[in-house]
Amino acid sequence: MKIFGITIAKEIYMTIIIVLLAFIIEKTLKTIVKKTFDPDKKHKKFDARKLSTIRSLLCSLVKYVVWIFALLSLLGLYGVNTAALVTGLGVVSLVVGLAFQDILKDVLAGTSILFENWFAVGDLVKIGDFTGTILSVGLKSTRIQAYTGEIRIISNRNINEVTNYSLDKTLAVVDIPVSYETKLDKAEKILKLTAATLKEKLPMLVEEPEVWGVQSLADSSVLFRIVGKCKPAKHFEVERQMKKEFKEALDKNGIKIPYMQIEVHNEK
Repeated sequence: MKIFGITIAKEIYMTIIIVLLAFIIEKTLKTIVKKTFDPDKKHKKFDARKLSTIRSLLCSLVKYVVWIFALLSLLGLYGVNTAALVTGLGVVSLVVGLAFQDILKDVLAGTSILFENWFAVGDLVKIGDFTGTILSVGLKSTRIQAYTGEIRIISNRNINEVTNYSLDKTLAVVDIPVSYETKLDKAEKILKLTAATLKEKLPMLVEEPEVWGVQSLADSSVLFRIVGKCKPAKHFEVERQMKKEFKEALDKNGIKIPYMQIEVHNEK
């Protein structure tokens, strides 16, 4: 076959066609999936979190299926008996199963994560020692991004225990230290008055924070614990703002927050 006066072998020409078709079909199917499971639109059966996760999984599935068929087409083009190859898979299924058992475990784990609602795209979770936001859930792996920007890719089969901060309301827990010289009744009164104003200042709080009282007697301070119930996954941000508000309130009332000091004694 000639194109622009250049002779091109049939195999090369068809290879280009198959690859281009695979790209077009993959993109088209992904577009359909994204429109069908758009988290910005209301759905009868699924909420936005699950829609995002289903969309991520289906896009991953589309990619694998399209390119497996494209590969089989290319093999057939170059004379490989794909029918016999597919039939022969039954004979070597045990070998393939052993070779790809980890991948199969990943796929099964990814499906389980979706239907058991462990987490969804956008959730704040802790998996192992890593805390971050779910970016995507694929057939083989899950991507999580920490607030500092780094992204960890975890094989689905390795996800055994998950702490999900986005499924329900979370608690913001703040420990405020005051010096041992401080009158505790006065400090507690100031903390309670400040806590009573935080619901209006911090819209992420769902109710007024509670001052639980003295939590512990540390080496150089007395610790008061304050707890506030807040919207899902917002406890870290609320804790930072609460600490700021309590620090300013204590400063205004002349109550010192102790810091580490070193005493040096000179012996004569």
